[in-house]
Parts: sequence; structure tokens; C-alpha cells
Amino acid sequence: MELEQTNSMTAMGRTAALHIAFWQYDPWYRRAWLVWPQVTAILLAIWLLVGLPEAAIPLGNWAKPADCTNALTPGCATTRHAVHVWDDDEVAKPTIANQITVNVDRSTFRSSAADDQPKLTAALGAYYRFDWAKTIDILKSANASDPNVQFVTALALLIPNSTDQARNAQALLREAAAGGNRQAGSVLGRVFFVGAGGLPKDEMAGRKLIDDAVAAGEPYAMRLAAAGYVSGEFGGTLDTVKAVDLLRRSADGGDLIAMAQLAYCIDTGRGGLNRDAAKTLDYLRRAADAGFDGAQLTLARWFRDRYGNQENADLSEAIKWFERSYHQGHSIYAAGELAYVHRYARAAPWFDTKRSFELFQVCAAYRNAYCHYWLARAYHDGAGTARDYTQAYAHYTVAKQLGRQDAAPLLQKLDDFLQPDIKTSATELAKSISAALKPAPRPIRLETAETEAAGSPPWPDPTPRPASP
Repeated sequence: MELEQTNSMTAMGRTAALHIAFWQYDPWYRRAWLVWPQVTAILLAIWLLVGLPEAAIPLGNWAKPADCTNALTPGCATTRHAVHVWDDDEVAKPTIANQITVNVDRSTFRSSAADDQPKLTAALGAYYRFDWAKTIDILKSANASDPNVQFVTALALLIPNSTDQARNAQALLREAAAGGNRQAGSVLGRVFFVGAGGLPKDEMAGRKLIDDAVAAGEPYAMRLAAAGYVSGEFGGTLDTVKAVDLLRRSADGGDLIAMAQLAYCIDTGRGGLNRDAAKTLDYLRRAADAGFDGAQLTLARWFRDRYGNQENADLSEAIKWFERSYHQGHSIYAAGELAYVHRYARAAPWFDTKRSFELFQVCAAYRNAYCHYWLARAYHDGAGTARDYTQAYAHYTVAKQLGRQDAAPLLQKLDDFLQPDIKTSATELAKSISAALKPAPRPIRLETAETEAAGSPPWPDPTPRPASP
């Protein structure tokens, strides 16, 4: 112990001697001792004075990340980024069975008789609008041996999916394929692979038809094959690289759903692709412009969320795609989301509670909990209409019945102060509303000139669209 103390004192003595020597003969050494502590103290003071007023969290919790559940929290706009919402299984979770949207090649109609071409166009519009009986009826007077007539008729027969109709559809698809309609072979391949109308499957025959159509360069067949490789249905193994290559070829061949699927692959890095926001947007816009409703909604939600996260101060493109999906695609979901955007936008011309209220009234004619909940909120808050607690109570009740659980506490809040006679009237009104609700119409997947000509929207346009800034 004494030896250790002696060594320690010797080291301290040598250190002190060196310090005295450097202090006397080295001016830089003296400056370091006098200047650097002062600089350090000044920098620390500046950091404290400048940083504290803008801090989103207390100094004592400086290592804790800011709570960005609210996008308006300072500093959160740079940490939260809008992401594409892929809630369309045909795009995000493709299988051969769910690739049911057929982007019909209308250029083949030019090979049909002049009198039959307008019938094919009208029949296709009815098919895209899910009016399959009308499709078949229109083509009854067309040339029954024409491959295009056979193909479109077969498409309409397949959807109701009865055994007799499926058998007739298969026969028509065979004739159409033998007559030169390329897409007929692809559709027949899918029907054989997954079965239809209770008829037995023949995966080997279906796979061969799809592969033959791929070799011939048919875009729908390429999309089917891509689904087979990405789901493992082709051979039981996954091959996302081959799937992505097929999707690229299909998209470049004009298949709208393949464009959206390729956008998904780029956005998620599937198949070894580099994630590229610009390319994702490019393929989505191409699909949306050409009339694919799924791409329109994906784009609209992405632009809306960018605005909500303060990544963008412009709602024009979000509203453009919601409007397109609502007006041309007849999407009740787009109508509700468009109404919400107009209710909660931060500035004019997008902030428009009157239009929001009218849109919620349109979509609340259907069994849609989202629309009834937000229509109730409009009546409750007096947003775009006079405050009406009876209507608010009634629509909260309907929304809750349709599964919207966050309507319950607001319904309870009204229940606590409304007079019994008002609650009785509101309850009766809710029963009346529920009894009159209609099923939500199926959005039109592919919006074309044919679908526009095939009929009018199921609802009136409430007001003119707001002008863009």
C-alpha cells in the first residue's frame, strides 16, 4: 500500500512539474487553459437559449421522441410520411382466382361487322357496370359466330357463376379463341385453373392456355401468370422476379390492373426492385388516367395524407381523384372520403362544409357506417347545416348499428342532456333511416367511354365542383 501511495505521489509531482514548465514557456498551452473552457460554456449557453423555446418536449425528456400521432405537432412533418394504401386484394395480394377484372382489348372490335361494333361497345359498357343481363341481351342480335361477340357474351355469363352459364361460357371462349380472339384463351385458362360454376378444375390445361397466351404476348395472360408466380400457384414455389418481369410487360401492353400491381411492386421493393416514389406515381397515374378506380383511390388517399402530414399544402390532386372515382366510378367510398376532405381542409377553396354536408347526405342513403357517422357529426356541430340534435342522434344510432363503435360515446353524450321526447323522435327517425337504406353500389372498376354511355350515376351531383386555386 505504501509503495502504491509513493508511486501515485511521484506521478502527481511529475505532472505538476510539467504543467509549470509548459505554463511558463508555452503560450498556446496557457491559451488552451483560459480560452477553451470559456468557448465551451458559451456554446452550451447558446444551445440552451435557442433550443428551449422551440422544443416540442420538456428538457428533462430530451431523449424521448416527439408524439407524432397528431401530424400538426411541431417537427412531425419531417418524421411522418404519407404511404400508399393498398387495400385492393387484386392489386396487393394477387392470386389467379382474384384476377377477375378483364381489361378488354377494344381494338379487336374493328374486325367485327360494322353493324355489330356499336353493339359490342354498348355491351362492354354494360358489362363494366355489372349489368350482365343487359350485356347478353344487347348481343343477342349480333353475329353469333363473331369471336368478339362470343368473347364478351362469355364474360357476362361467367359472373353469375351458375353451372349452366359457366358451361356455355367455356364453349363460347373456346370458339372465340379458335376464331382468333387472343384474350379468350387467357380467360379460358383462368376458368380451367380455378374452376367456375361448380365445374371441375383442370389446372394443367389452364396453365398451358395461360402459358401459350403469354408466349403470344397477351397482357391479361401475363398478369395471370405473374399472380401464379407471386402466389406460388405455379409449381408451388415463389418467383417474384419472374412475376415482376411479366407485370412490366403486361403494363407496357396496356393492362391497367398490371400498371397498379407494378406500382405496388416498386413501392414495396417486391421482386428485387428498387423503391422509387416517382415510378410508383407514374404507373399509378397511368392506371388512374385510363380509368382504373383502384388506382384513383390509392392516389387520392396518398395526396390527402401528404396534405394531412403537412408534406404538401395543395389538396387539388387528392380532390381530383376522389371526384373522378365518385363521379365516373360511382364509388360511395370516394364520396364519403371526399366529403371528409372538404370538412377538414385547412383553407379555401377546399374547405367547404356546405359541399361536405351534401356529399354526406348522398352517401348516407346507403349502408355505410362512415357516412352516417360523419353526417351525424355535421348535424351535431352545425357544419354545413343548422345544428340538429335529433338528426345527429338518429345518424349516430345508425352508424353504431352498422358497426361504427366510436359513435357510441357521442351518442351517450347526447343521451345525457336531450329531453325524452326528442330522444324518442330521434330513435323513431333512426328506425326509419335504417329501413330505407340501400346496399352500397359496386364501384365501377374500369371507367371508359362505354361505361359513361351505358347509364347515369345512381345519384344526382349535389353541387358544382369547387374551383381549383
